[in-house]
Amino acid sequence: MKKKKFFPILCIMILLCGCTSSTTKNLSQHDGQVQIGRNIHVDPPEQLTLFENSDVLAADGLYYATWTDGNSVPYKNSDGDTVDLYDVQLYFLASESSNAKKAEEKCNSWLLAAKENYHVSSEKTITCSDQSYTLISYTCTGDTTPYDHGVSAFATCGETAVCIELTCIESYTEDLEPILTDFLNGCHFETH
Repeated sequence: MKKKKFFPILCIMILLCGCTSSTTKNLSQHDGQVQIGRNIHVDPPEQLTLFENSDVLAADGLYYATWTDGNSVPYKNSDGDTVDLYDVQLYFLASESSNAKKAEEKCNSWLLAAKENYHVSSEKTITCSDQSYTLISYTCTGDTTPYDHGVSAFATCGETAVCIELTCIESYTEDLEPILTDFLNGCHFETH
């Protein structure tokens, strides 16, 4: 049951991102970096454009940011709302826990939920910017998402767990893994 709780949160994030204008609320930057939560700084990625950075769920220790690429077209979501649909969208979800064990549990629950909700074609471990990630590639399933396929990275660093999803529409032809790897190489975690 816990595993499926992640995807309603992700759906809420997608709805929030799709229903807001292209603003970057609560952006905290230094040297061009975007801060997510208290412990993560992201270098500006070359191919992606920051769409939103929010701490609206900070009371629960959750932070998210989204980046996009490509053109946007109007898309009617499952709630009947018309939102902007981009060719590619990256969702960055971070959870700050009270200890490293809880962060690991959160990360594992997100990974298990992804495996239950996507058709996973590969899984491997990669290291980017001295941080180890579990990377999965998959096809999106069900009729609640306009995206066709994606690649996601899951990791913990100290008391922080992250899930970073890069998804795209069916007609997008670029390989997603190098885009995500480039993004991950620009992610920097601070430990206290």
